[in-house]
Amino acid sequence: MGNISYSSPDIPGTYQVWVATAFLLGAIARETFGDPNAAGRALLHHTADARRLEGLTHGETRVLYYLPSNLSAREIAGELYLSVNTVKTHQRHLYRKLGACSRTQAVEQARALGLLAPSAAGGLVLGLRSRQ
Repeated sequence: MGNISYSSPDIPGTYQVWVATAFLLGAIARETFGDPNAAGRALLHHTADARRLEGLTHGETRVLYYLPSNLSAREIAGELYLSVNTVKTHQRHLYRKLGACSRTQAVEQARALGLLAPSAAGGLVLGLRSRQ
């Protein structure tokens, strides 16, 4: 007898595992809370978050890590060896992708999505290079 494979060459293995996990978590939630739509909502929520995460470029991700700091766009540009206009463009794209209207909202949304560590009492500590 031949082997039966449920994987598709068009869908990455990691995504298949993720979908199966979301389905199982939804099934558990449905049984626990009696909600027949829990599995579908869980899958849609995680799929939207995954698309949002995949949409961030390397440059946007680098700038994102500096948003919780008190550094200005000019100072972030200096830290990343970018122009101020490039940093502002990355910020504008981040705000749009995160559905934010301000730097504070972008940081809150990024934390909610797990893109940034939760806020510590003393704030985010970055390994910024020293200015000499």
